[in-house]
Amino acid sequence: MKIGIIAADEDTINCFRLAGFEHSYYVKNIEEAQDYIYRLLRLKEFAIVILTDSIADKMRDVISQITEEHDYPIIVTIPNFGGPYKLSFDLVVELIKRKTGVELKI
Repeated sequence: MKIGIIAADEDTINCFRLAGFEHSYYVKNIEEAQDYIYRLLRLKEFAIVILTDSIADKMRDVISQITEEHDYPIIVTIPNFGGPYKLSFDLVVELIKRKTGVELKI
């Protein structure tokens, strides 16, 4: 299984590429991000897709639809390189609830 990374800043992508992640994609807008995420979804070999917060915040509806309709890839968000870290459990809590039937109260 593979991991894909989609980010709107080149620094994040460069860090992942230096770490050996071959499928790291720099995008300039949400449309490009959606194209990549759907492309990775169709390939069926990606277990995880990592999105930076700046992208994920603008496509929550797409992320929710994918996680509801498909077991994989699991979509994880990370802070942008050098950006502020914001604690967000929304997607993780919802993913756990859908996949296990257990509702977490945080």
